Parts: sequence; structure tokens; C-alpha cells
Amino acid sequence: MVTYVYFAGTTASTVGYGDLSPQTEAGRLIAAFWFFPGALIVFSAILGRLAGDIVERIRRMADGYGSFETLRGATVIVGYNPDHTPVMIKNLIAGKDGDDKIVLLTKSSEADFPDGIKLVKSDRLDALASLRRAAIVHAEKVMVYAGSDAETFNTCLAIRELNEDLHIAAYFEDRDTARRAAKIAGLEAIVSNASEALVRAAQDPGAGRVLMALSEARVGATIYSVRPQEQLSVADMRSALYAQDATLVAVAQPGQDGFTFAPFPEHVQAGGAFYYICNARLSEAQIAAGLGAAAPALLV
Repeated sequence: MVTYVYFAGTTASTVGYGDLSPQTEAGRLIAAFWFFPGALIVFSAILGRLAGDIVERIRRMADGYGSFETLRGATVIVGYNPDHTPVMIKNLIAGKDGDDKIVLLTKSSEADFPDGIKLVKSDRLDALASLRRAAIVHAEKVMVYAGSDAETFNTCLAIRELNEDLHIAAYFEDRDTARRAAKIAGLEAIVSNASEALVRAAQDPGAGRVLMALSEARVGATIYSVRPQEQLSVADMRSALYAQDATLVAVAQPGQDGFTFAPFPEHVQAGGAFYYICNARLSEAQIAAGLGAAAPALLV
């Protein structure tokens, strides 16, 4: 049986190794009238089916109906806004924080995004099955920008159900809703500061443009963060940042609801954060070089 399958396979594939061949006239007639056309038809049918399945999978992935459930370390964007989401993606890439695996979960059928972004479409953003397909279970971070505060809130709760440790950043229109979501779902809530920026622009001409520039990763200086895994001197970190043309602007202690600006405390505890302004994100090696041999492990 094995010899038969081997001979049929090498014959049908036109490889024809030659180690097996018909030796009698009857065998040659059988090979000519059966193996050649019959085996070729079967072989072609199998290859055609396999190729069709592969093409269908690729098409479904491209159309947003595939699954990235096994993808690890992805940055996931949930929701789509034609004015803001493309800019968010460009800033993610420009921020150089390892965002080379970006998944977009959207209800929109006309989403516009750069090449290389993995698309997942769903009728509901808070559906657990859709969030799983969008790689939420093993994601590194997620941004939620849904059509309403209620949808954003529900989506964040669903995300937290699938991943308890994931860092969630979510946009809300209402400050009270944002506060509740931050408390219940353990997320970082972002609320528009347009009114504050407008006042700053009126009172201090140019201040509004500075505030916008500080959140733009593609143009000029931007705010970045670094988190020490051990207690670290603020003076040491300030010097290390200064050596890289960066400026320390704020610190946060673990569990602290808010930030501390100058004058700074003497130390930031493990799990806290330093926030600095720089033209580009500094690597752990760059910051550690300024801290010297006693540099703790850092998350940048």
C-alpha cells in the first residue's frame, strides 16, 4: 500500500524519481491510462482545496473576520473615529514604544488605517468573542474610543473581564463617567481638556499650541514616562534625563491619585513614575547610563 501511494504521488506530482516504474506492458498501460490522468486529477483537486482554504482565510483576515486570539503583546484600539483614530495610530508608531503589532476592533465598514494594522470587525465592541478575536487576552495595552460614554464604559468592563492586568486608556466626554469608570474598571480615563486649553490660549498666546504639541509624538518634544522597579532618587533621575536633553516635569507615587510637580519629593517608590519631556522616547539603556551602576530595572 505504501509503495502504491508513493508511486502515485511521485507520478501525479510530475516529480517522478524513477526508483519505481512499471516493468511490464500491462503495468505501463495501467500507469498511462490510470495513474497519469487519474492521479493528476486527484492531486490537483487536493491542492486546489488547500489553496482555496488558505485564500479564504487570508480574505477573511483582510476583511476583519479572522481571529488574532493567539497574538501576544499587541496594542489594541477599540472603536473607530475617522478624525482621530488614524492620528492615534500614527502617534503610536511614532512613539516608538514597541507598537509593531496593532489591532483595530471596529464596527465601521469604511475604516481607513495604514498598512500593517490588523483589522477585526464586529457588530458590538463589548462582545467577549470579538474582544478575544482582537487579541485582548494577551494584549499589552488597549485604547478605547467608542461612539458614546456608555459604550466605552461597557467595553472597558468587558475588557477587564478578559484581562485583569491590562493597561486600559479610555476616552470619555463626561468627567463623572470617566471618574466612575476609572474606579470600577481600574483604567486610565482621558477627558477632553479643550476648555482648559482654550483658556490657556486666550490668557497666554501660544500656550494652546504648546499643549497640543506635547501630546503629538510626531512633532517636537513630547511627554514620556519611565517607571522604576525599585525606590529611586528624584535628583539622580533628573540628572540622568538632563544628560539626554530631557526635562523632568512631574512624578507620581504608586497608588497616588494625581501628580507632583516641582518641588519634587526626594524619592519615587517602586511602581511610581517619572514624566519627562524629550524629542524622542529614551531607551532603558540611555537612562540607565546616566544613573550609573546602581540603576534599577526600569519600564520605559
